[in-house]
Amino acid sequence: MERLKQELAKKDEELIKKGEEMVKERETLTDAATNSYMAGFEDAFAQASGIYPEMDFSQLGLGKTVVDGKLVVE
Repeated sequence: MERLKQELAKKDEELIKKGEEMVKERETLTDAATNSYMAGFEDAFAQASGIYPEMDFSQLGLGKTVVDGKLVVE
């Protein structure tokens, strides 16, 4: 019985460690996705600014969205 308790304790420690590794990996992947989105947005913004230099893009940004037809800051 004692041997089984030790094995369970070891498995529990391994699961905790795996869970911590998964949290770190999720954070890394989230950061990578966010950075990719930001780079794509910046590229599209630069292209639109070059194609339409007369347009005012100052209200556009990553932290803004359209709600009920109005631009709002999230």
